[in-house]
Amino acid sequence: MFSWLFYSLGSAVTTSLTQVFSKEAILDRRYSNVAIKFVSALVASVLLFVVAYLYGFPNLDPRFWPAVIITGAINNVSALMYLRAYQVGEFSSVYSMSLMTPIFLLLTSFVLLGEKPTLLGAVGVFLTIIGLWVAFRKNTAQKNVQDFTKGNLLGLSVALLSSLSVNFDKAAALYSNRIFAPAATLAFMAISYGLYLLVRRQRFFVAESLPTGRQGLQDELARKAPWWFAGMPLLLLMGVLSAGGTVLYNSALLGGFASYTIAVKRVGVLLGVIWGWLFFKEKDLGKKLLGAAIAIAGVVAILWS
Repeated sequence: MFSWLFYSLGSAVTTSLTQVFSKEAILDRRYSNVAIKFVSALVASVLLFVVAYLYGFPNLDPRFWPAVIITGAINNVSALMYLRAYQVGEFSSVYSMSLMTPIFLLLTSFVLLGEKPTLLGAVGVFLTIIGLWVAFRKNTAQKNVQDFTKGNLLGLSVALLSSLSVNFDKAAALYSNRIFAPAATLAFMAISYGLYLLVRRQRFFVAESLPTGRQGLQDELARKAPWWFAGMPLLLLMGVLSAGGTVLYNSALLGGFASYTIAVKRVGVLLGVIWGWLFFKEKDLGKKLLGAAIAIAGVVAILWS
């Protein structure tokens, strides 16, 4: 009955780790943002197509490909916006902006999918967001951050785009299955990024310069990174995590309301606080974790709705 909950929590863990890897890939400075997403999407797509082949390809509804193209296009834009936000903003603060997705989703899932959350479920969604907002509101301790506000605004824009794409993610999974749908979407994204790199840069792997004011910090972090957490191995790890995370995510979408699934998944932002403290030396860990109690209360309300 609650299998979608465990899938959502699993997706929360894998997504938070994927975002850490994304930030590290930016700090590593070996590849441009587009090249980072190209490699990770390509690896994830190939892995998922192999799994889909082993399980057997599904019969596709005629509405499958339009859903894939729409969500693929939206995710192409939002993925690059996320990387740019991580370049200029604080990791945990940017990631926390994804907490706005459930609010946007309450409207978009009703319009596009006809899903009507119960009153208690809606209260739980809002309570989760309020609790995590308390944890991630702006403070005066952000150091080595180029543009805190711009990073958060970009993160908020990603949340809005995600509230649209999740409906088409679910539609694509319904019109095929939980494995083939993300494989096709990621393939669309990889092809789009690859064509852009070939047309605009004439090659797939392009280095990108750092934002002003971040050189010293990023050089320090890059020197400390082990070999498997830098360069191409890092991008391959991102692809593997993306593959697993998208399967868990689609499994959750097929088992529960899109708004509820996204709300539970966003609890993974709490992990983002811990990762930000461990990997990027971010401050105010105690204050940020304080909002966890309110957020957990929201999740409980969702489960009992």
